[in-house]
Amino acid sequence: MHKILKWVGIGVAAIAGLAVVGLALTILVAGALYGMKKPERTAGGLLRHSSQYVQMSDGVRIAVDIDLPANMAPGAKVPVLIKGTPYWRGANLSFLGKAAAEFGLFHPGEPDVDILNDCGYAVVTVDARGTGASFGHVAIMMYNREIADFGEIVDWAAAQPWSNGRVGAYGFSYRGMLATNMASLGHKALKAIAPSFDFTDIYLTSHPGGILSDAFLYNWGAQTKELNNGQLPCDRTCQLFVAGPERVDADTDGTLAKEAVAAHAANYDIYACGRAAPDRDSRICGSGKSLSDISELARKSAIEAGGVPIYSIAGWFDANSPAMVLNRFETFSNPQEVTIGALSHGGFMSTDPFAAAGANPDPRYSKQTAGIAAFFDRYLKPGGTPIVGKTLHYFVLDGGGWKTANSWPPAGTRAVDWHFGNRHSLVASPAGGTDTYKVDLSASSGPLARNLSPEALSRTAYPDRAEQDKKLLTYTSDPLQSDVELAGDPLAKLTLSTSATDGEVIVYLEDVSASGKVTYLTEGELRLEHRKLNAVASSADPLHSYLSADAAPMVPGKAEAVEIGLMPIAVRIKKGERIRVAIAGADNGNLARIPATGDPTLTIDLSQSAVSLPEIAAPE
Repeated sequence: MHKILKWVGIGVAAIAGLAVVGLALTILVAGALYGMKKPERTAGGLLRHSSQYVQMSDGVRIAVDIDLPANMAPGAKVPVLIKGTPYWRGANLSFLGKAAAEFGLFHPGEPDVDILNDCGYAVVTVDARGTGASFGHVAIMMYNREIADFGEIVDWAAAQPWSNGRVGAYGFSYRGMLATNMASLGHKALKAIAPSFDFTDIYLTSHPGGILSDAFLYNWGAQTKELNNGQLPCDRTCQLFVAGPERVDADTDGTLAKEAVAAHAANYDIYACGRAAPDRDSRICGSGKSLSDISELARKSAIEAGGVPIYSIAGWFDANSPAMVLNRFETFSNPQEVTIGALSHGGFMSTDPFAAAGANPDPRYSKQTAGIAAFFDRYLKPGGTPIVGKTLHYFVLDGGGWKTANSWPPAGTRAVDWHFGNRHSLVASPAGGTDTYKVDLSASSGPLARNLSPEALSRTAYPDRAEQDKKLLTYTSDPLQSDVELAGDPLAKLTLSTSATDGEVIVYLEDVSASGKVTYLTEGELRLEHRKLNAVASSADPLHSYLSADAAPMVPGKAEAVEIGLMPIAVRIKKGERIRVAIAGADNGNLARIPATGDPTLTIDLSQSAVSLPEIAAPE
């Protein structure tokens, strides 16, 4: 028996060895086959995908990919869409990565490019200066030289032999911000832009309510640093498949890409520099610029002057993007069409808290991209009909469905005050007395909070908030006697004091079901030193300036009026459900702790504290 087992063991080892050899050979063959593929060509014989450097006026070389529609006939000219990115326009696959691509385990390109090619557009994807395979360095994001590069790319794209001379710009997040900023340059060939899930006010994205978004900024900074160092920000197994940013076609041995990556060492440190800039006018390291200086809002006049039409998509729970997109919709004179739904950052997943787990996004990603193409058809193809004025398509959560308006908040909305009452009630009339709350520093909005979404690209989600609410100061209404529809920007009007000279106040708006389940709807936050009201609206938060000159310490124990704007929302709260306002003084794991030490206490004056809700009576 012993000999039999020995021979069986030897046989198993031999079979395992052969399997390993077979797998290795399969990988070698697959990788070789991927590398031997003939380049795909259009119907007219042009390369469908090519990559090259375009030299800027200051001599810096910028890496671009060109993807052409498959059905382009000989001599055809098509409109061009530009997508700029600091996150690599593509990856240089290792041999293992090529084998995986040959097996169909992943598609090395981005899905929007194929969809837009099929819609008849050439797509030019660009590594922004100081990133990917492009040369140069970044002193601060969105600075004038970076934006000027894209003006030169617009002119270059319009002049290509396969271009009809009409150019659009699009993309989500940073890419969308680049697209919007391109519109400030006044280049004639740029006819329309489609920024999605973007942020018009970079200061408030990194410092919502003036509070450092610590986890977001740290994670985003760490990921960006790895990318700029030529590494994909993932584990070692993942990195086996990718060998740095995509090279241009002429860079066959990777020498140029290595030189470009080496130049990125001079890039600014996102996290360290962001932490050192607590106010709107704080300068970012050695750039001489503040986050406000390089935001879309700083270029508002130039963007309006060009009159470039804008098509935008946003998600209700995507950081403060919906507030900024709606602020642009209301305050920029450009023709605009906006769609806001329960969509994750980038539009890949549903974030609808009332939908079943795993529900598809509405609209699906392919339909979102097709909508972008249909918008560009109006301006970049013959016979297109331009949009007139402004149109908003928005999704009302919990059964309200899709609606259309021409303003935000929609016509017919009225502000209704719900007052903080005794015994933690939310009532129609003011009450008397005070409530004292010792801040629970362990309170958190969780690992899938909205402030993390621009970096995580995940499904923003807030599981049942009932347990977290036990750590907060809450005010809850009686069950509603009829449906109430909210559509607009809630506003918390508080009179409070604190035991410290500074602090943070976070106001959550929630839905409480008949069973007691607590569903997150929206929130607003404010660093108390920035409580001074702003005389002139100058940002995506019209209430506060966040300027260093306006910052002032609180006097411990002295009550002051404080207003906190909550992010926009559209939701139907149904008959029998209750409205809850929950107040926190910390968001552990997400926002920086203010004050950094001690155990602060907040005292609320009930007679002068309420939340104003934008209500539209819902149909029975």
